[in-house]
Amino acid sequence: MASGVKVDNSVIEKFHEFKIKKNTGYLVLGFSDDISKIVVLNEGVNKVPQNAPAAEKNQKWAEMLDALPENDVRYAVIDIFYETSEGSRSEIYFIAWAPDTATIKRKMLCASSKDALKNALQGIRNHIQATCKADLDLAAIISEKVKSK
Repeated sequence: MASGVKVDNSVIEKFHEFKIKKNTGYLVLGFSDDISKIVVLNEGVNKVPQNAPAAEKNQKWAEMLDALPENDVRYAVIDIFYETSEGSRSEIYFIAWAPDTATIKRKMLCASSKDALKNALQGIRNHIQATCKADLDLAAIISEKVKSK
């Protein structure tokens, strides 16, 4: 079920910068005012050095959560860092944010546009569908990731 909403080229460009340059900590994506395309609404700057510990690198998680509205849908892309017995690891996560308080029309638009966006953003293997902030508990996400390794 496709919504007909296109992914703006700026989203793909920003995502490639996010993956390659590592200057951006996260991207928050949403719909343009006329609901014709998905655009970048917010981006966090990576302020932490690459050799910093995982916990310090993950401080941008709280900032990204603050950028997710209580009553509307969004998508987010963020790097999560964690430690394993083999050393430091990082993985990109795609988050579809559709809070229970959003309108049904917006939640359906989010769900029907998600696959087109995921297909446009190549290289993401981890997906989270979240309806409340509790679904985005970073410690639980990292714990689950470390357990699966």
